[in-house]
Amino acid sequence: MSTDILFEPIQIGNVELKNRIAMSPMNMGYTGPEGYASEQSNAWYAARARGGFGLIITECVVSNPYPWRGTDSLNPLLCDSQKKYRYLSQMADVIHSYKGTKVFMQLSPGWGRQGHPDMLHECIAAAAPSAIPMEMDLRNFNHGWAKQMRRLGITLIDEVGGIEKLQNLSDEEYEGVKDMIFSYLKKNAPELIHTVKGETPRELTIAEIEKMEDFMVEQACAAYKLGYDGVELHTPHGYLLHQFLSPRSNHRTDIYGGSTENRGRVVTNIIERIRKKVGPDKVLGCRLSGDELVPGGIEHQEVCKLVKLFTDAGANYFNVSQGSYENPGAGFAPDGEDDFTRWAPGFKEASGGLPIITPSFINPETAAEAIKSGKTDIISLGRQSIADPYWPAKVKAGRCGDIVKCIRCQQCYMNLFEPRWIRCSVNPTAGFEKYYPELWKDHGLMDVRAKRFMDKREGLPQV
Repeated sequence: MSTDILFEPIQIGNVELKNRIAMSPMNMGYTGPEGYASEQSNAWYAARARGGFGLIITECVVSNPYPWRGTDSLNPLLCDSQKKYRYLSQMADVIHSYKGTKVFMQLSPGWGRQGHPDMLHECIAAAAPSAIPMEMDLRNFNHGWAKQMRRLGITLIDEVGGIEKLQNLSDEEYEGVKDMIFSYLKKNAPELIHTVKGETPRELTIAEIEKMEDFMVEQACAAYKLGYDGVELHTPHGYLLHQFLSPRSNHRTDIYGGSTENRGRVVTNIIERIRKKVGPDKVLGCRLSGDELVPGGIEHQEVCKLVKLFTDAGANYFNVSQGSYENPGAGFAPDGEDDFTRWAPGFKEASGGLPIITPSFINPETAAEAIKSGKTDIISLGRQSIADPYWPAKVKAGRCGDIVKCIRCQQCYMNLFEPRWIRCSVNPTAGFEKYYPELWKDHGLMDVRAKRFMDKREGLPQV
């Protein structure tokens, strides 16, 4: 099967992408102290840019300077003050140095009830639209998560009869073992308990929500000035903006709760205000869960209504996700591939035909078929881009057999929550790119001025 369609250019707003292969936004925790972009951040993205990705969407960059953002334990990049700007600008310049690769900044106000402040702020609760704690249903674990539990010496899944037995427990049966499961985690893996059973967040005031909108608008406008080709609002899989959208996590009765329009108001406001400042053509998109995949969560039909609202407000592309922390298995980290494409046609129709990005691919043929079918316009690789940063270049060169394929073992996810430097079980260089310049150095791609300068150095005496 031909994969040529993956390398056709496509236009989003005022930006042309050289191909239809994007790198998904992933928080790897490689950020430097205090949320600054690090040398490892630059090397990480440079390796993927050299590998042929037409678009790189950054990890979620947090615009909110207040500790109630609830993100610090995952060490995200921050765009919360001018002090960070030079580092973020350099990161954009590094990515742009590779054969026309474009970069969008994914921007967020925080984790909300799916996170918590770091230990320096242990007396400050994470804030959310409503004071409703997050609780993962462990029946939503998949084989990858079960494998990581065993790696850590956590035997609770085996103690309930294995992953298939756990997945198939009825509600009544699950209630009977749930207390045992959480007690086990508190005793044997206390560092993970907040990941599966969050603390009760504090409900945001209207004034705080308005301030949060201010931060998002200000930093989105800064991102364009710093050289980013587009901005993507981080509104998927259970994080703070998603929590406003979902009837499961938003029980407010004011202008930010109740109807679909009210729950979507915070995102609509942000989009409209950014558009008013930057004009109609700059790239501004949203990532949304096609379905939350949990009882009482937002479902696909209502998500499509939000897609229409956000399109009318000024969004000009959408990026598909699904699930939340409460459903990590069937949600945003499934065992297989191509799970997300089912939501793309709904996004396409609701947006009136705007470009749609769809993630979760391993095999080039599957990715090409998703575009050929008309269901989506751009495919993105997340875990697969960790496993092999050169996937696009290998596909273009006809070397598909050389691709190092993601085995969906979830080590990268679990390392994030342990916390550890994130590694990959099939790519030993992941996380250590800055120590392997051969992964990202390509003097054939060097800026012309820099190349001339380097050429003129040849033959000079060593100092």
